[in-house]
Amino acid sequence: MKLHEIAVFTQGAFTNRLETLSSDVETLKVKPLSLKEFNETLGLAYRISNEKNIEITVQKEKLVPQLLTDTNSLILHTHTQKVALLPQKYSGLLLTNNFIKIQFTSNADPAFFEWYFNEHPSIQKQLSVLSEGTVISLLKLSHLKDLEIDLPPIQKQIIIGKIAQLKKRKELLMAEKAELQQLYIQQKLIQSIALN
Repeated sequence: MKLHEIAVFTQGAFTNRLETLSSDVETLKVKPLSLKEFNETLGLAYRISNEKNIEITVQKEKLVPQLLTDTNSLILHTHTQKVALLPQKYSGLLLTNNFIKIQFTSNADPAFFEWYFNEHPSIQKQLSVLSEGTVISLLKLSHLKDLEIDLPPIQKQIIIGKIAQLKKRKELLMAEKAELQQLYIQQKLIQSIALN
């Protein structure tokens, strides 16, 4: 089956088209989803150390729920071609044009699909064929909709999804442990110099 048969998609917005400076209309301040938050969710390294922590002012009627992150939808980054099931702390962020929101309309477990999309060989093969661009590849919404998927029964999806989430959590904890060990060793080395 094709992905568009079980999901609806929302392309993120261009912030410069949404942002308003008008005081004549009711507005809300909203923070856009950043690649830093997206990568952190997936346990991936992010090299830019001081990302802008900006909020933009948007006309209230233009800020539809489909453009905001939640804990039930998957978010695709079109350049990295990875999807993430964002945690509660990143709910309510504005999706920019580099992101696509995937909301399932039938039996699909988001945790399973995060693993399936990011790691299953059949999806990876399709993505390598569908991605466009010579230097920076980009996954178009039309190509995303046409991905051929093969979903197991929902109970199996839930089990695989839980295992994949536990695996991801373990990897994050192991990385944190390694970082703490490095800090500990570094501190001991500094202390050993001070003792001499």
